[in-house]
Amino acid sequence: RLSTLEGKTIYLVDINWGGPDAAYSVFEEIESWFAKNIPSAKIILKRKYGSYSQDDPKLWKEIAANGNAALIGISG
Repeated sequence: RLSTLEGKTIYLVDINWGGPDAAYSVFEEIESWFAKNIPSAKIILKRKYGSYSQDDPKLWKEIAANGNAALIGISG
C-alpha cells in the first residue's frame, strides 16, 4: 500500500463490464474528485481492451511500467 497518493500516477481502469457506456462516467467522476482533492496525483483513465473476461496484457504492462496504483473494476 502507498503511504500517500500525492504525486503518484494512478490508473483508473474500466473493464468493459456491461458495455462501453455502462460505467465510464463513474470513472470520470473519480478522476474529477482527484483533480479537486489530490491535484498532484496524475490520473490516467483507461478502458480495458475487449470484454470484461478477456485479458489485456499490453495494458497491465503499461500500468506496471508507469503507474504507482490502479483502481480496476466495474461500476454502474
